[in-house]
Amino acid sequence: MAKLKFTEKNGEVCIVCRFTGSEMLNEAEYQYFIDNRIKGWLVPSAQSDDKLVFTGAKGLPLINVLKNGIDKTQYFRIVLNLLNILDIAEKCGFNMQNIVLDPNYIIADQRTKELHLFYLPLWYNESTNDGIINCLRKISSFANYSSQYDYDRIDDFMSFVISKPAFSIYETTERIRTEAPELFALPDRSEFSRPASQQAHKPKVLPPVQNKGDTHPFVLPKTAKTAAPLFSRPEPKSIPPLAAEKKQILPELVKKEIPRSTPKYPTLTRRSTGVTVNIDRPVFRIGKERDRVDFCITENRTVSRHHATIYCRGGSCFIEDNNSTNKTYINNTPLLPEREIKLKDGDVIRLSDEEFDFTDR
Repeated sequence: MAKLKFTEKNGEVCIVCRFTGSEMLNEAEYQYFIDNRIKGWLVPSAQSDDKLVFTGAKGLPLINVLKNGIDKTQYFRIVLNLLNILDIAEKCGFNMQNIVLDPNYIIADQRTKELHLFYLPLWYNESTNDGIINCLRKISSFANYSSQYDYDRIDDFMSFVISKPAFSIYETTERIRTEAPELFALPDRSEFSRPASQQAHKPKVLPPVQNKGDTHPFVLPKTAKTAAPLFSRPEPKSIPPLAAEKKQILPELVKKEIPRSTPKYPTLTRRSTGVTVNIDRPVFRIGKERDRVDFCITENRTVSRHHATIYCRGGSCFIEDNNSTNKTYINNTPLLPEREIKLKDGDVIRLSDEEFDFTDR
């Protein structure tokens, strides 16, 4: 898997990607991002045979914004901005698995209040994308909320997202419309209006809704007829589909299907009941709230609703305590909140007074 590193250079974000295995530069996709500067996307630059650098924005990792504290409106603004960018990617024919959906590398521009993602134009790269649902779960888990009300509204939203058999950008956007209608009340700015020939394509928006008490530094101010639009898309004719560029790919670069054996997953066994579960997803959540976790711990009120999270990447598992009330322990050693600790075969994990055996097969 390619290694990523966030840095800053001359006040601008600089994300370095180094190839570590069989990754190869997909020249057609790389040239596509050079030729088409698309809103919301960092621009790649090949520095050497095994190094890409992504630039084109100022800001900080989204994870920092989340941990600094947000309210309901700020959360839905972030998610809506993310969905808008992914909608463009889907319509342009991007390989969605090559989009880096990690809050540590999603860039939040505090001046323009916009998000920036980047795309790895690589062959044979192990995906750094756990999917949009897991990305939203990470955003929800890492955020510090302004009030219990904000937490409950976002918790209901995530329950809606998880309950769907398939993720839909449209359905999720409509859900956000009911939760935060003020985000869809965009003021009309004549200086940014489209040419007369394109007026019929201008999206219809709801009447303005006054925003109350929104003072966080990441919040887009709502000023009459002077606020820039929250989300804008490039003109469809200016961005050719990425699929059109893929037709130029050399035949010898096409992957061959290789038979794969049935995967063996790490397991977690609850000592009090003997129940064993496979840790079969990149983000595996443990707690007592059934709708929000992957391993629900019943009949123990001392376990928090979302007590701890296990992350699987690079063939290893890491556990993180989610600010639980009664703490998480590994071999009787308490963990600091929001700090990942690598697990090894035979570790005993304790959530409050509930013990589990970790097995890494």
